[in-house]
Amino acid sequence: MTAAPRVTIGVPVHDGERYLPQALAALEHQDLGDFAVVVADNASTDGTQEIGRAAAARDPRFTYVRHEVNIGGGHNAEWLLDHARSPLFAWAYHDDLRDPAWLRRSVEVLDDAGAAAVCAVPRVVLVDTEDREVGEHHDGDAALAGGLAGASPHARLGTVLRRMVGQVGFGLMRTAAARAAGGVRVSTAGEMVLPAALALAGRLEVVPERGLLRIRTHDQRHGGDRATEAAWVDPSRPRTVFPYSRSTFLLLQAVGAAPLDRAERVRCAATVLARWTAPGWRSIVGDVARLPRDAGLVGARRRVA
Repeated sequence: MTAAPRVTIGVPVHDGERYLPQALAALEHQDLGDFAVVVADNASTDGTQEIGRAAAARDPRFTYVRHEVNIGGGHNAEWLLDHARSPLFAWAYHDDLRDPAWLRRSVEVLDDAGAAAVCAVPRVVLVDTEDREVGEHHDGDAALAGGLAGASPHARLGTVLRRMVGQVGFGLMRTAAARAAGGVRVSTAGEMVLPAALALAGRLEVVPERGLLRIRTHDQRHGGDRATEAAWVDPSRPRTVFPYSRSTFLLLQAVGAAPLDRAERVRCAATVLARWTAPGWRSIVGDVARLPRDAGLVGARRRVA
């Protein structure tokens, strides 16, 4: 058996032929070479299979695998983490772009920070379908970086939740830490749970250079309404009651599973309620109001805001 690379980059994709070639080319041109890319094709019906197989034939660092049945975007992402053999792991989505220096700088930041750091978090620029910059995450200030790398779990958790630092899930993470943190929560309410769980596990180090990750905004991204988001996450459960407000339960569950002493666990639970549940009360009200439709008791409108 060949030695495992230092980094595994997992590319979950379903019907991604429009943007996948660019995303894979960006990974192929990373200026740190010790990595493997695994393209996990979730039963695509377009040209994704041909693109993935061509990349694997062209570059021995690339592997293409295909699920013959659509297992859902959440399960596909989790499959990639479960099968990684390397000490470091990152997801790279098929419609996003990574600067050639992204991987090298992320590894350098983790190496410099030491074992207490569990994830190197990229700064984010938003681009449109023609790669033109259309916005950015407000993630370049020292307060954010200091909060994510703070000494106490409840302080790091508060920063992640207050600033909604979801791009932690796009960062380079220690594979063992990501697994211990519970990996992907296959739920429409699960987007912030892994970032929060990683904050409980250790320091999150912001990679200072701007735009190492470019997230593409386009009308084919999953979500946009409750039904299509639920179907993307897990097509076996197209209807989900309390899809957003259940995030409080998942976050408290992550706090309960984290290796914390009793006093810090209480502080972290209080942080969830203060920094997430209370500010997000509208999600709870909306979920209650839409419960009959989400439970299938009445007909749903075509799109629900």
